[in-house]
Amino acid sequence: MAICRIYLITYRRHQTLPRALCSLLDQTMTDWVCELHNDDPDDSFPRQLVESLGDSRIQVVDHPENWGATRSFNRIFEPVVEEFVSLLEDDNWWAPDFLATMLSAMRSFPSVKVAWANMRHWQEEAGGTWADTGRTTWDVAATNQPQLFEWGHPGQMLTSLHANGAMLVRSQVANRYKTPDHTPFEGAEAIRERTFHFPILFVPHVCANFAITRQSSRSNDTVTWAQLQTLLAGSFLRHVPLNPSSLRQIWHEARRKTPKSTTTLFFAALACPDLGHVLSDANLSDWLFFLAYCLKHPVAAWNISRSIAAYPDLWHFLDTQTAARSREASTSSDSINSSTPSFTWQKS
Repeated sequence: MAICRIYLITYRRHQTLPRALCSLLDQTMTDWVCELHNDDPDDSFPRQLVESLGDSRIQVVDHPENWGATRSFNRIFEPVVEEFVSLLEDDNWWAPDFLATMLSAMRSFPSVKVAWANMRHWQEEAGGTWADTGRTTWDVAATNQPQLFEWGHPGQMLTSLHANGAMLVRSQVANRYKTPDHTPFEGAEAIRERTFHFPILFVPHVCANFAITRQSSRSNDTVTWAQLQTLLAGSFLRHVPLNPSSLRQIWHEARRKTPKSTTTLFFAALACPDLGHVLSDANLSDWLFFLAYCLKHPVAAWNISRSIAAYPDLWHFLDTQTAARSREASTSSDSINSSTPSFTWQKS
C-alpha cells in the first residue's frame, strides 16, 4: 500500500497537464498512487497522455459529466487506505522534493492534520511561455522553520492561509473537509479552511509552483466575489473573539490593501445585524469610501448587502463551521504552542 494518494484534477489543460504529471513522476518520494480526474468527458487527451507514460501508479478517472471545479476538488476528501492525500492542480507543478519535504514535516508534527508548503509564483505570458515573478506566497525571511497556526488568524477573515496545490492531508480525517458542491470555486479554498482541524502547519520551504494563468476557472463576477467575502467576514467577525485592539488592527489592514477592503466590513455589518459594533472603528474616510461605492454601484451594493439571502445554505455551512472552530479553539486544553509568524502576506 502506498503512503500517499495524489489527486490530479484536470479540465482542458493540454499545455500544462504534462508539466504537472512530469513533476509528479520526478518526486524523490516514489511511494504514491495517483488518480487523474478528467472533468471533460469528451476530452481523450488526459487518458492518452497517461497511457503513453506507462506508469501503473497513475489511474485515469473520466467523469461521466462535467462536475465543475468545486465538486471535483471535493473528491479528494473521500476515505482512502493511504495515510495521506494531496492535490496536484493541472496548471501547477511541484519541485522534486515536495512530497518528501511535506511527509517529513507531518512526521515531525504527528497531531497536525493539514500542512502546506510555500509556493513560487509564475506568470503565463503570450505564446505559452512562463516567467518567474520573483515572488512567493509567503515572504519568509524571518524564519525557515515550520510554523503552526491556531484558528482565528486575522488572515482567515477574508481568505485562506493554506494553498490547495501545496497541501498534504491526513486521510483519516479528510472527509470533514468537503464544502457544499454548489460553493463558487473562487471562495471554496477559504471556506474549506473553516472545516480544518487546528493547528495547521505551514512549511516555509518553497517546493511547489503556482501558475498565474491567462485563463482561469475562477469567475470574473465581482459581485459574487464580494458576496463571498461578505459571508467570510461576517461569519469570522461573529464567532472569533476579537478585543478592541484586534478589531482596530483589522480596520488598519483593510485600509492598507489595494484595493481597500473596508467596504467588506460595512457589508458584513449590513448582512449581519449583530455586527453593528464592528463599525465603531470606521472613520470618516471609511464611511465616505463606502457611500461613494454604493452611489456608483447601487445594484451591486444592494446584491452584496443581501449576501446571506443569496446564499442561505452556504451561509449556514460557513457560519456553523466557523462557530465550531471557535468553540474548539476556546475549549482545547492540549493545543500545541504556536505563534503568529512575522511573514509578509502575499496570497494570490
